[in-house]
Amino acid sequence: MIGEVLISSNLSGRQLIEPYAGSASVSLGLVESKIAKSAIIGEQDPLLYAFWNCVLERTDEFLERFHELPITLETWHKLRPLLGVKDPRQHQDFVLLGIAGLFFNRANFSGILNGGPIGGMKQASQYKIDCRTNKDEITCRILDVAALNDRIEVYFGDAISLIKSHGNKSTAIFYIDPPYYIQGENLYRYFYRIGDHKRLAESLAKCKGHWLVSYDDHHIIEFLYQDFFIRRHGFKYSARTPKKHTELLISNFGIPIDLQEWSVVDVEAELKRER
Repeated sequence: MIGEVLISSNLSGRQLIEPYAGSASVSLGLVESKIAKSAIIGEQDPLLYAFWNCVLERTDEFLERFHELPITLETWHKLRPLLGVKDPRQHQDFVLLGIAGLFFNRANFSGILNGGPIGGMKQASQYKIDCRTNKDEITCRILDVAALNDRIEVYFGDAISLIKSHGNKSTAIFYIDPPYYIQGENLYRYFYRIGDHKRLAESLAKCKGHWLVSYDDHHIIEFLYQDFFIRRHGFKYSARTPKKHTELLISNFGIPIDLQEWSVVDVEAELKRER
């Protein structure tokens, strides 16, 4: 969808800046398809920053050590203390931090790094801790990303600082996918409080480049961005019972394409594919 917005707005071929990397799926997809010329992805979580840096800069060593790693509850306990690392650049085993980031993303419930392991501590569920870790498939994905390493830069630190440091780039495109306003505390290690959401809105108001923000639908967010373009984009989820979910797409430029149509996602199929 973001690619469609950029193309229809004549904004393709520029540098994309994604301050909240997470899965970095938007940056990777747009760079790979050449809709974006290059990308800067920002990550505040030390383990995820180490992961992205290793994938792009230390691919061979990372994959070799990842393939040797047992996907077990014993490994979960062994790597757990790494969640306390504050600055990955000063850690004696940077690659291990990156491996821990990948491990917890695949081994924990819903991919939440500081969450519990799939299957629980007793591994009594039919789904065990390793059910979402297909090493061959993950290796293929990593090699695809590593092939883009000359066009992707990884930044460690606060997203708002990254926005401010590049805010004068009038030709840059910022794609902002911040922590959810409502459920952020339950989903992210580095979640936002109301003051953080306000600081983000204020920093974007001063930004000279074009930007898009994706947010959960909440009246506080609408208030913070009342001076900009706000569109609702709907998703229709098909699981055991169909659910509809709306998000806000906010921008400092008019979006010429229609985003009102519901898109269908089969959640059960996605979960089976991941397993």
